[in-house]
Amino acid sequence: MSKKDETQQPSVYDDLLKNGTAVLKAKTRDELAEMVNNIPADAKYMVGAVGRNQDGDYTLQVDIIKN
Repeated sequence: MSKKDETQQPSVYDDLLKNGTAVLKAKTRDELAEMVNNIPADAKYMVGAVGRNQDGDYTLQVDIIKN
């Protein structure tokens, strides 16, 4: 994927901040933890339990807390 293609696709963080909720998906728990660690520092959020789908991917719903 070219750099141009990457910049045109909305990131999960853009979706999270715009809609207030997003489901993060990753192949490993460590990748999922890294994704959560990359949420902007000024965002207040809450998460549920880590799930795992039939494909073996880990999922985590993240919701922004609005004041």
